[in-house]
Amino acid sequence: METAAFTAVRDATRTRLQALESRLGLYAAITRLPERQYDVIVLRYILGYPATRVAEIMGISPATVRSHARGARRRLAHDLHLEWADEGKEWS
Repeated sequence: METAAFTAVRDATRTRLQALESRLGLYAAITRLPERQYDVIVLRYILGYPATRVAEIMGISPATVRSHARGARRRLAHDLHLEWADEGKEWS
């Protein structure tokens, strides 16, 4: 379930990440993710919410959260020219 407050936080976070510099280009790569993948990465790994809470916030199942996270990690690895090794394990 998306709210105006969530949208404002998402947009502000995207703007801040675009302004950060990284030798790898990580922050810029995160901002280029599709919206759902971006939301999962921000909520799960930047804000530190557990997958179940991310699912509640976004109105999706925890399995869908994991799927979006996996897709985002794969896309980030590709964009950053890093080797992708998905062992089926969720990042902590």
